[in-house]
Amino acid sequence: MLNKIKYSFLTVIIVLIIAPLFLFIAQNSKPVYNENLDIYRIVAVRNENDQIVSVSNTISVEKPLAIYAPNAFTPDGDGVNDQFTIVGQGAIDYKLEIFNRWGQMVYKSEDITVSWSGDFQGSPAPMGTYVYKVKTNAFDGGERMIKSGTVVLIR
Repeated sequence: MLNKIKYSFLTVIIVLIIAPLFLFIAQNSKPVYNENLDIYRIVAVRNENDQIVSVSNTISVEKPLAIYAPNAFTPDGDGVNDQFTIVGQGAIDYKLEIFNRWGQMVYKSEDITVSWSGDFQGSPAPMGTYVYKVKTNAFDGGERMIKSGTVVLIR
């Protein structure tokens, strides 16, 4: 049976944010974590009479598919922007291709955690503008994203 809470202008909702929320499947098992969801749990409501009424309610907010790529990097070994790194949210089946100004592929990766160091065939690639193309699918398999752009390699 649901408890009805009289809501008025003075009602204050106290929200406890639990993100990320770990879900345990069985005893002694590893936690299952879905990085694409933020879980919000409403813990209590304080009504206009300053009484706290407990409720148990959770909602999940799905993160949309998003990809970010920088427009320049400097592989000079100073520890700042030394690699061309794609940052993705909600993405699986990732594929990155980078081409030089003649259309020759200089880098390819299917692992979003691996960055381009600015090398081509074991040697430093020349300074200049490169074209990248990223293909990915959303975590739930529903959305597909293809993003392309340019990145400047500065030496």
